[in-house]
Amino acid sequence: MTALKKYQISFNPAGKTVDVLAGTSILDAARLSGINISAVCGGKGSCGKCRVIINQGNVSPVSENEVTLISSENIEKGHRLACSAFPQSNLKVDIPEVSMTDEFKLQLEGENPSVDADSPVKSYEVKIKPPSLREPASDLARVSDELKAGFGITDPSVDIYALKKLPALLRKESSETMVFMRQNEIIGFLPAGSSPAGIAVDLGTTKVAAYLMDLKSGKVIASAGAVNPQTAYGDDVMSRLDYSINQKKKPDTPYRSLSEVIRDLINDMTGKLVEETGITGEHVADMCIAGNTAMIHLFLDLPVEQLAKSPYVAAVDTSIDVKAREAGINICPGAYIHFLPGIGGFVGGDHTAMIIGSGIDRKKHITLGVDIGTNTEIVLHNPVKGTCRALSCPSGPAFEGAHVSDGMRAAKGAIESVRLTDREVLCKTIGDAEPIGMCGSGIIDTLAELYRLGLINARGRFDRDNPRIKQGEFGSEFVISEGGSGNGRIVITQKDIAEIQLAKGAIRAGIESLMEADGIDVNDVSEVILAGAFGTYINLVSAVEIGLFPAFPNAGYNQVGNSAGTGVRMALLSGKERKRAEEIALKIKYLELTTHKSFNQRFARGMSFPLEKQVADSID
Repeated sequence: MTALKKYQISFNPAGKTVDVLAGTSILDAARLSGINISAVCGGKGSCGKCRVIINQGNVSPVSENEVTLISSENIEKGHRLACSAFPQSNLKVDIPEVSMTDEFKLQLEGENPSVDADSPVKSYEVKIKPPSLREPASDLARVSDELKAGFGITDPSVDIYALKKLPALLRKESSETMVFMRQNEIIGFLPAGSSPAGIAVDLGTTKVAAYLMDLKSGKVIASAGAVNPQTAYGDDVMSRLDYSINQKKKPDTPYRSLSEVIRDLINDMTGKLVEETGITGEHVADMCIAGNTAMIHLFLDLPVEQLAKSPYVAAVDTSIDVKAREAGINICPGAYIHFLPGIGGFVGGDHTAMIIGSGIDRKKHITLGVDIGTNTEIVLHNPVKGTCRALSCPSGPAFEGAHVSDGMRAAKGAIESVRLTDREVLCKTIGDAEPIGMCGSGIIDTLAELYRLGLINARGRFDRDNPRIKQGEFGSEFVISEGGSGNGRIVITQKDIAEIQLAKGAIRAGIESLMEADGIDVNDVSEVILAGAFGTYINLVSAVEIGLFPAFPNAGYNQVGNSAGTGVRMALLSGKERKRAEEIALKIKYLELTTHKSFNQRFARGMSFPLEKQVADSID
């Protein structure tokens, strides 16, 4: 048998080198070396986001997809799609900043949790009598005696991994120890004076936020945010499910499971958080995670085949408790991870957390909650009728900049706001840096401005007779910036507008379908809550002007930040909030949008721009 050739690929600026077999794409080589290159489509060659530059060496011929997605000028300069380029010699590869997924504007902030700390994890400091030949009781028996005498705790069970720490600790700490307990189980032994900490995790499709909290005081000790490294395998959940299913069919092909990828990130974030605060991972006695249905399945390495095809059945949608070590998370030996319950379909525990964090379930008036992301979840709370309904919209990652020619996530250099005059394009970038692309808020502003000036019509079509509309290599386009770095000119094309129309059509149809199911109209809604980073940074006037949301004449708009992060922190701190999460999940009626009788018609209408200017009076 002839051995396959091996090639060495060096990545700049990551400074990593990896040896791969012939037939391995540059994208897969990057993944194997732990480099996260954006691959919105999961590496199928259709999104154009995994662009790299071949600096040295030979690669496979340019594919048809690359001819469609990369200008001939840039192909001449060595630009290729990492998923479509295969080494034919040793390579040196540059990864442009716009292709990296590692650093962009993350939002950790939300409302401070308004909840009394009542964690399921308790701590008890005990002084243990030393053993003797006359009283040679075991270490655990003596701990149990002190727990019963001092705190009335009888017959506690003990985690075996926690027990392994006890003998050395008792003899090192002069027979004094802190016992961490969850319900009636001893989950950890630490030195006297130790205080239990916990970590709340908002496990998003694109972003992950983690909060280290003192379980007694309820205070946030430290927080951290990171890109979900699974984005290197596809920006949307279906791409990742597809990747996971296909890779398991290839047992002889080296790959990192998406479960391993996300667990490594959470362990890394945990390590950095405890190091920052001077404690150890063993002080982290509890963890609470909120994520959508697919994220939780991938994290726990649950089967996903049934989740990836109609009728999209989850293996579990209730809350579950798993030993942290069994999930591959390195914290207190006997600690558990509590996963918040899902609602239905792809509406998971992160939406439950958003409802808790924003208090939607306790509103006294009709409230619409929208969390726009790679998946958009919407909830309609109607206390008048005693109903609460939720659904998930297939909005896709367009608002994260995906499937848009010069779109990108909210990183340094991304255009985040746009205003057009009769002659100029006025842009603001994140970090006031040189523009390298447009993030979601900038894209929405651009569409609103193009429509306001009549450069696009109600169907989203360019007025090609207007001199400001140019003809580029890929058709009609409007130039946003001439002097940017990276890809040079930054434009929005007719295809880009169509991508945003698809996303906004799905969200608009979702909102209207919920109202129809509840028998209400726009006049009945009193409050619109927008959650998440996109919901926080979006210009509300622009969003309503393009018809992303209906104009609610009697509603106030409330941009609440990362309320899912707030909700999962509340659940970490309080058993009552965990029970509240269960009640919310049971109460909410899930609406499967794709089977709703009028979805297709609403979706088609939602893609168009309003024929008359609409702005809610409540928007400043």
